[in-house]
Amino acid sequence: MLDRRRFHQFGVAAAIGAALPIAGNGITDGIAMADEALGVVETDTDITVDNGPVQLTVSKVSAARATSLKYLGQELLGSGGRGNFDMNNARVGDPLPLPPPQNTYEIRQGEDFVDIAFRYSPTNGGPFWLERHHIVRAGEPGIHLATTFHHTAELHGFSSEQHRYVFYLDKELFTHASVEDDGIGGVAWRESAARMPTPEELKAATVVMDATYDLAGLGSAYPKRYYTKYDWGTYIKDHAVHGLYGKGFGIWAVTAHRDAFSGGPTRHDLTLHQTDSRPVLLVEPHGAHYGFPPVRVAAGQEWQKTYGPYYVHFNTGDDPAALRADALRYADEKAHAAFYDRVALPGWTPSTERATVHGRVVAQGESRLRGAVAVLSDNGVDMQRTALGYAYWTDTHADGGFTLRDVRPGTYRLTVYKPGVWGEYVRDDVVVPGGGTVRLGTLRWTPLRHGRTVFQIGTPDRTSVEYRRGPEYQQWGTWSFYPQDFPEGVVYRVGRSSPARDWNYLQFQQIDGVRQAPWRILFDLDEAPRAGRTATLTVALAAWSLDTARSVPSGPTHLTISVNDEKTVWRFEPDDSRGATYRSGCSGGYFRRIFSFDAAVLRRGENEITLTINEDTGPEMVNTAAYDAIRLELR
Repeated sequence: MLDRRRFHQFGVAAAIGAALPIAGNGITDGIAMADEALGVVETDTDITVDNGPVQLTVSKVSAARATSLKYLGQELLGSGGRGNFDMNNARVGDPLPLPPPQNTYEIRQGEDFVDIAFRYSPTNGGPFWLERHHIVRAGEPGIHLATTFHHTAELHGFSSEQHRYVFYLDKELFTHASVEDDGIGGVAWRESAARMPTPEELKAATVVMDATYDLAGLGSAYPKRYYTKYDWGTYIKDHAVHGLYGKGFGIWAVTAHRDAFSGGPTRHDLTLHQTDSRPVLLVEPHGAHYGFPPVRVAAGQEWQKTYGPYYVHFNTGDDPAALRADALRYADEKAHAAFYDRVALPGWTPSTERATVHGRVVAQGESRLRGAVAVLSDNGVDMQRTALGYAYWTDTHADGGFTLRDVRPGTYRLTVYKPGVWGEYVRDDVVVPGGGTVRLGTLRWTPLRHGRTVFQIGTPDRTSVEYRRGPEYQQWGTWSFYPQDFPEGVVYRVGRSSPARDWNYLQFQQIDGVRQAPWRILFDLDEAPRAGRTATLTVALAAWSLDTARSVPSGPTHLTISVNDEKTVWRFEPDDSRGATYRSGCSGGYFRRIFSFDAAVLRRGENEITLTINEDTGPEMVNTAAYDAIRLELR
């Protein structure tokens, strides 16, 4: 196997991602590395790889930035476009001494690939060793992207809100978007809205929120009045392909390997969007949108993680369905597994060292478990808060059996959840060795139950899509419907009200600066509970969100739950309040709380439960709640 390497050093910039001047010892005379299927030309400012159908140019001046990306001779980036790695980090704690800066790049050429790797030393804002990879395979109609982080124990701590690869593309070429509808019960609309507004239309539009535009009066071909990038977010559980196309060309992000994605299978995040200058395609393995956690690494903590490789596919044709189907051929994890084993990036675990995990979960009271999901994630952590390690998930069979394949060695938490069933099966300390098979046997799950159900509103499925306006969640400004839909506020009468009609998919603390009335649940009991009985109220939130694009609050927020004037306050930490519902979402970070109390609080006849967001707080604390389900039980 051919493996020709070139190591070079470039100058130190103030922050990773800024322009990085060459230190002066790079190759300056344009040398080609001959190969039957691959050509590499390096100048004093650029590295260009040509595999036949694809020509990729990566800058050494703005290091790790793609400045040209051609497919079949067509420039995909357009004039002034680019492709670059992007991240948002912050130091945690006081800075510690850093190693001497030594930023380098390497051109590594194997028998059928070229890997352009830029390596960055730790900085105060990014206290970790970082590698950025562009990989081109001989004859293949695409490129591969990967990032490796390594935080050593002597470095100070940091948090990372997001990191991703962003393609800023030719606005004349890519005019349409392709992202599947979520399939959780919302209105199918994306195919009919594939034609994006133009950058010129967005420049002329009124900006109503971050990346959100009012197109009224502009004559745009886009079928919705408001255009927002958040409408094009999706759940990552079954998502593998999104792309842009137009004028006979397509570009597609294919994320067959999602094990490095943070947040687990319930995470919702961004994919692509139009801007007022050009369309953007994202490959975003980590993001804290929609209430999912940042990566947090403390001083003294050793941490290493490789994100990717992820494949970006190019194709040609005039049929959008055929273009998408062509990209989907690469969405199987096996499509590139052998190739990635040979590329052998730092942190990549080869197929021979990955394991298969079998198990079968049996849930008390549930005869069939079709639709349940088995998840391996960070040990000892709620699956949705997985950020430091890797996660794997699969649907179970009807009998509860499941198989998780290609699992990296490690110690994991196993979680099994099923829409419609309260609670989860959770087992920590699942040890997965390198290679082979792990058989967990039969796992017995006891769903949450606390007595006879007095009433239940909704279905515990981690979304609020089943409620009023829920199927329409992917649009900006749904708060504007609320005063007309609920002129008296939400008053839900158990036995008479309908969730789809009488319970809004979001509870707004305020609308246009006006505080909204608490939500009320009214229910009757034929008789007062006997002495000594216990009542249990379970409240599950699909999201606890900020109301609009504003800073995370500095203090805690809360939901006050009153049962016949007996108050309980459910407090949320500042970091729990993030953007979810205003980002065209009906879910985000999931919260569930079980409140048990003396049933003597209840009485014969009418009883009332009220739900109040941030009672008696100032204007700086404004939240929105998306309810998953609420249940009252009596024992």
